[in-house]
Amino acid sequence: MSPSTLFRFLFFSLLFSCAAAVVPVLPVDSIKPGMKGTGYSVFSGTRPDPFQVEIIDVIHKTSPRRDLIVARLSGAGLEQTGVIAGMSGSPVYIDNRLVGAIAYAWPFAKEPIAGITPAAEMLKIWELPDSGSRGALRPVETDERLALNPAPVPIAISGLTSRLAEMIGPVLKRHGFIPVAGGMSRSEFDTADFVPGGAVGVALIDGDVRAAAVGTITCREGNRILGFGHPMFLAGAVRLPMTGGKIHTVLPSLEMSAKLFSPSRPIGAITQDRLTGISGVLGVEAPMIPVKVFLHSPTAADTYHFRVVDHQQLIPDFLSIGLLTTVLQTEGTMEECALATRVQLFFDRPGRNQVEIRHLFSGAEPLSEMMSKISAELYSLVENPVEAVKLRQVNVEMRFTTGRRVAQLISARPELTRVKPGETLNIFLRLRDYRGQETEHRIPIAIPAATPAGPLTINITSRDEFLAPELGSAEGGAQPKSLDRLLELLSESGREDELVIAGYVNKPGIKLDRAELFQPPPSIRMVLSAVRSVGEIQPIETSRLFKVIYPTERLIIGSATMEVEVK
Repeated sequence: MSPSTLFRFLFFSLLFSCAAAVVPVLPVDSIKPGMKGTGYSVFSGTRPDPFQVEIIDVIHKTSPRRDLIVARLSGAGLEQTGVIAGMSGSPVYIDNRLVGAIAYAWPFAKEPIAGITPAAEMLKIWELPDSGSRGALRPVETDERLALNPAPVPIAISGLTSRLAEMIGPVLKRHGFIPVAGGMSRSEFDTADFVPGGAVGVALIDGDVRAAAVGTITCREGNRILGFGHPMFLAGAVRLPMTGGKIHTVLPSLEMSAKLFSPSRPIGAITQDRLTGISGVLGVEAPMIPVKVFLHSPTAADTYHFRVVDHQQLIPDFLSIGLLTTVLQTEGTMEECALATRVQLFFDRPGRNQVEIRHLFSGAEPLSEMMSKISAELYSLVENPVEAVKLRQVNVEMRFTTGRRVAQLISARPELTRVKPGETLNIFLRLRDYRGQETEHRIPIAIPAATPAGPLTINITSRDEFLAPELGSAEGGAQPKSLDRLLELLSESGREDELVIAGYVNKPGIKLDRAELFQPPPSIRMVLSAVRSVGEIQPIETSRLFKVIYPTERLIIGSATMEVEVK
């Protein structure tokens, strides 16, 4: 047996013995400058390779109850690459005792100097209960070059192009991720490779579109593992899909080198995401939300199926990233287009359990707007303060047409300046498209018979501007008081190719949920205020008399106001 073969035999014998019992730990107080050890990480394939570690010093109390071991790395090409994104969790041993995990690095460093999270601090994660709750995310990254930075986590994304990376980069940076090209491991993953130093992935999107964060396993005991040495989202007790996978190579970079990774199918669940690392369990299923995408364009008609991670604060970002990826895989760099979207959300709840949201985006670059709009609406839904939301299924239809479908509302005028209750008033809207061509539209408006004498104000706006006060986005606006009402508002929002024409009088009234009562008698006001079951009652100074929806088949920019006198 050659020396290298003997070394690998002894190493993997040590690693597999860790599956039955945790390797002995070297306490921080026993670690001294100049001590030398060995670390393990995968640089190609699925099996870990060794690298050398020299202790520089121990920084005590970097935060309450936490220490940091600073070390210089060498071997395995680290002198050229520096500390590699994806090495987070790589175990370090001195005299066959576990020191901790490579976890921190500094961008643009001239030497491969890393921060190591002590093993004893990581092992405490296993003492925590796994509640399976969807904890709140907290920011873990910093832009300070000399600050204590967790090594960036590569996120392998299928179909990654420079354009996609540019569009989703700010979102991923907020989560501490750097995007790298990825695919899918074509062979079934052998959990025998799930050893200390092996690659561990966290699937955020799975299926025809894939996105998985990659780090390294620090320790394995039976079916459970520890990894990363720093938080991923700092979300506490979670249920996130855990994968294995293959490292293709290391991509060197002056700023921060990274591993190129293709994840396997989920083989377990990440159950803890804590300050000192993550833990996971093999064979445990983590829920994901199925997404079906129908994409139609002048050049293609295709259907995509993928699943997105089931965490309320991750759904908005990664569902949007999944949708954007499907478009760019099919349409490439299509410009001067209009994109009509129809998003159907299905929930596990009694009563109203679905909502459909429609939008029209148009211009030279509608995709960024689509991503931000859908993400914002999902955030308003999953983080609403009135009722927890459990998404069950998402269906999305996206239709592309060539050319811009945009027009600006440049003027609005009434046919008459004085009208009688019960009459029909024609109003004329003048629209100008992006090429400068103008068209005039006549819209008949029925003036309600109960309209009081005096000024009548008519507003012409988009649906979103009309709904802004109820959606809470306008100054002084209040959030909806029930999930049913929020779903209703979301279904009425968007539809940028429709104008809302609404008439108002300066007369007091009351608002009862959706309905408005114009100048109710004091007796009616007292009765409604006394009956709690009818809903929330709000006094209003301006009463809306009518609302008319006018379809235009183009995205309309601008709004207008006019006033007529009711005789």
